[in-house]
Amino acid sequence: MPATTHANLESLTDLVYGALFGETDWQDFLDTLNTRMPDAKTTLFYHDSVAGAGAFSLSSGLDDTGLEGYNRYYCTINPWMPKAAVRPVGLGVIADQMLPHAELVKTEFYNDFLRSIGCRSSVGVTILREKNRSFNLSTLTTSTDTGFNRINADLLTRLAPHLQRAFDFMRRDKADNETGRSLFDAIGVGLIYISEGRHVRSMNLAAERMLAVDAGLSIAPTGRLISSDRNFLEHLSSFSRYRPPAAAGPYIAKFSSSCASFKCTLVRLTSDFMTEFLQGPTAAVVIEQVAVARPELNDRLPAKLQLTAAELRIASSIAAGLSPRETAKLHSISYETARTHLKNIYSKLGVNSQVALVRRLMP
Repeated sequence: MPATTHANLESLTDLVYGALFGETDWQDFLDTLNTRMPDAKTTLFYHDSVAGAGAFSLSSGLDDTGLEGYNRYYCTINPWMPKAAVRPVGLGVIADQMLPHAELVKTEFYNDFLRSIGCRSSVGVTILREKNRSFNLSTLTTSTDTGFNRINADLLTRLAPHLQRAFDFMRRDKADNETGRSLFDAIGVGLIYISEGRHVRSMNLAAERMLAVDAGLSIAPTGRLISSDRNFLEHLSSFSRYRPPAAAGPYIAKFSSSCASFKCTLVRLTSDFMTEFLQGPTAAVVIEQVAVARPELNDRLPAKLQLTAAELRIASSIAAGLSPRETAKLHSISYETARTHLKNIYSKLGVNSQVALVRRLMP
């Protein structure tokens, strides 16, 4: 391997693991990879070969118009995808291997999309494929030099095992994380995670108890969450799609049983695009027993320790069991902003973990 290629591989590999462990982010990885080719537009994207659709999940070099155009329409006519759906996972390829350039230039995709963003070809690799969905890394470029493009495709081949390892780690880490459910149990709040098609992924003990006394929800033999409230079901279905409505903010419904009244808050909880692809879209149903009144968090704190309005929102979400990333998503702020608020909260209250924060705020 040439020295420059080896150096590029090392730096990109470092960025993959840096993004995985939070030392940097996936945007830095894409921006760095994007410098490898002329006029490049590098994307991490998924494609559903059955639905014939997909989306650029994260990109470098593409403006909003290009992203919107691809995600809205051009993903459905991408002429490379039929071959991409069956090409070996982890093998970097150039565009000509999936469709000869002489054929590509005759397509609407080339003339109306690629040319509009200043590109003529691409290199790419399928990182993983599950069922009918594939997750891909691709760089669109002006270069039609097959030799030069081949070098970059080979780089993607060498990079693919590290990306696969990172994604596998994310999958296991997410599946094994019981902290959120435990924190919800600690404050007596039910939590149900819902995946695509309203299927129950998991729930905590508090939710099991609430469903047992009829909290307005139940689980069908097929594993789907059901309710007599049609509006709630419609919102739940939309929240668990890959493409939810643009205004998919929290939705609140109230149910009553013979034992108590319950407030159910539905929140779309995909913390990042890769988690969504690996595990499907996730909605959280948060169930609170309305009959049990709880004082405001600030009422439990001395005046000198009271939190600002923004800190109070973050503390309430963390105390309810959400992760910092999920909290940022819920309140439409950046992850870094959520972390800054959380550091201030920890400093004010003299704690250093989410568990300690919950204990500090519990009555």
